[in-house]
Amino acid sequence: MRIAQYFSAIAFFLISIIGAASILEAHPSIDVPLRHWSYDAIEKLAMLNLCDISDIGARPVSRIKMAYIIKSAIEKSRECDIDFDWQEQEYLETILYNLIDEFREELVTIGVDVASISDDGPRKYIFAKPEVKIEKFYARLDSDTRVLDNKDGWKLSDGFNLRAKANFWANFANFFATSISPGIRYSNDNTDVDIEEGLIRMAHPSFNMELSLGRTPMWWGPGFHGALLLTDNAFPLDALRWNNIHPFRLPSIFRKMGRFNAQFFLSRLEKNRTIPHAWLNGWRIDYTPCSFLKFGFGHVLMFGGKGVKRLGFANFWSSASLVFSAAGGGTETENHIISGDIQLFIKRIDRFLPIATGAKLYTEWGAEDEAGNVPVDLASIFGAYLTDIFKIPGFDVKIEFAKLNRIWYEHFTYRSGYTHRGVLIGHPLGKDSEEIAGTAIFNFPKEYKLSTTFAHQRRGLQQSNIERVNKLRIEFNANDALKLYNIQNVEVEVFYEYEDIANFNNTSTNARNHILGVEVKKRF
Repeated sequence: MRIAQYFSAIAFFLISIIGAASILEAHPSIDVPLRHWSYDAIEKLAMLNLCDISDIGARPVSRIKMAYIIKSAIEKSRECDIDFDWQEQEYLETILYNLIDEFREELVTIGVDVASISDDGPRKYIFAKPEVKIEKFYARLDSDTRVLDNKDGWKLSDGFNLRAKANFWANFANFFATSISPGIRYSNDNTDVDIEEGLIRMAHPSFNMELSLGRTPMWWGPGFHGALLLTDNAFPLDALRWNNIHPFRLPSIFRKMGRFNAQFFLSRLEKNRTIPHAWLNGWRIDYTPCSFLKFGFGHVLMFGGKGVKRLGFANFWSSASLVFSAAGGGTETENHIISGDIQLFIKRIDRFLPIATGAKLYTEWGAEDEAGNVPVDLASIFGAYLTDIFKIPGFDVKIEFAKLNRIWYEHFTYRSGYTHRGVLIGHPLGKDSEEIAGTAIFNFPKEYKLSTTFAHQRRGLQQSNIERVNKLRIEFNANDALKLYNIQNVEVEVFYEYEDIANFNNTSTNARNHILGVEVKKRF
């Protein structure tokens, strides 16, 4: 058996394990939005040894899965011999209390001893009050239009732009949940009304698995500025998804190997492509052998579509392995992209190096189809996340370097590339490019959040005129400060973004873009 087929067999076996009976009860729930603050909060607690790292890396997760993660954080905080100073303790307690408050209903459902919203305990039927989010942007663009990075394929035009959407969701009994988010996108030259997100999810209390059908963005990988396989850069995919809820172990003598998470999806792309209605399939496995180290491996396959030979089950099993097509031969019936990542959590780094209280170092490597089945033009991401810099609670820094070589997201048969509705599904940087990005975050959970991000990009490295882009983004979030003035259930964020582009589109022209925006979310 070729090693590629061997890894595919392992993947199939691990995903099948998800369906095994579970001691912990599963309940259906909707996804936590990809940009929700709880992901950063959980990751921060994990770097301080106050949370399990098993679920750090792939998003979105369901609200019930997030509740299990918070449950582990509560248990660790009770058992941990905390030697933080009083300011750090107060800060970490505030983060944990905010998480408990946000996911209180789900925590009660899985049996965590927190104050219940209802005197009758957990409810079988939950009809959530709607949320409305409005984003108003004013753009001064020299580049005509601008696709916002990692913003669901939203394209800005020069002048006033508006995006508004409402979110409705409900849980029924103990095996069914649904959500829908209708939205509108407006600019000076286009108005689009669509379902931004929405899903139907089923889960049975006796099994550690969720099955969902619907439209939702996905992010696979540890990076904060991009990932190689899946990000929210393009409009969300319509997909059938299957994943476990809480980490599982292999049976018998393999139980001590560590814990696993797995997920699978199947989607169909849009009609307006060189190969209409191509299929997109992906699977990912995360392996946590110990409390400070995590490995991830993912594979995405594009196949089928109008005019392309249909694959039978046997062909699909072979194609769904890690065997690369011979690019350029003209006979390929599929396009493969794979990636692997490693995350190293250095907990309580301040004990031997007083620059931060916790750190995460990570890397992701990816390969595309190339001639001779030998991937040479690899893509890579290296990054670091330091929390509580110089022992200042709430002062975090992230830095990331990415490089994608010349063949990335391209294919001989699927000439529309690795896109959905014309926008890259993976890293927004695109092929033949490199980037270094850094973010400084001042996060004070009782008052406000301020972040500054700078990125330097070089696009078209093989071109005579290399496009050089400098980006600066400043964000201010005043959610918690509003509560001091008795303004409840309102989130407000104001941001400014500036771009200085030399050799725009690899020509000799330059461009400058200014974007000023405000985002308001109201829970009713």
